Amino acid sequence: EHRTFSVERQKVLTEVAVFEMLPDNVGLVTILNFDERCAEETITAIETLLDNGAEKLVFDVRHNPGGYASEMVEVLDYLLPEGDLFRTVHYDGKEHVDTSDADCLKIPMAVLVNASSYSAAEFFAVALQEYDRAVILGEQTSGKGYFQTTIHLNDGSAVALSVGKYYTPGGKSLADVGVTPDQWIETD
Repeated sequence: EHRTFSVERQKVLTEVAVFEMLPDNVGLVTILNFDERCAEETITAIETLLDNGAEKLVFDVRHNPGGYASEMVEVLDYLLPEGDLFRTVHYDGKEHVDTSDADCLKIPMAVLVNASSYSAAEFFAVALQEYDRAVILGEQTSGKGYFQTTIHLNDGSAVALSVGKYYTPGGKSLADVGVTPDQWIETD
């Protein structure tokens, strides 16, 4: 039997951040990646939890593969006080520093990490740690501290080359080191 269907091609949007209220007025925000819409969804999640009585926040970035630095910076700007948030240094010497304004969230926070917390997830966690705004719980992270550019080749393939390094607000590279948790716990 033959059937004809009309199909509309669209971008598939999946949730980037999900949240729930835990006992004792603890809000849990799981950031699945730092892709498009991460900042919008994460800030909405935080504000919803605060409106529902959250007095503490836990961010879960376990198994988070990273994403866009700009999305991470926007979330950090919402959470942290005035100061440096994230630094990129190209191998040719060009440097860019993202900063935060004075507005910030002043409640206890924690971040869950594991060996699969990668790139932007690591820099998110360590920024909160360096500002002494969150306790990091979990396992040592992977230590991705380089950024790449992709060169598309004529045969349809591509090559990704590292062109610079990322640095924490305190000026540390996480390359091959990762984030050391304040408290080590086994995570799944």
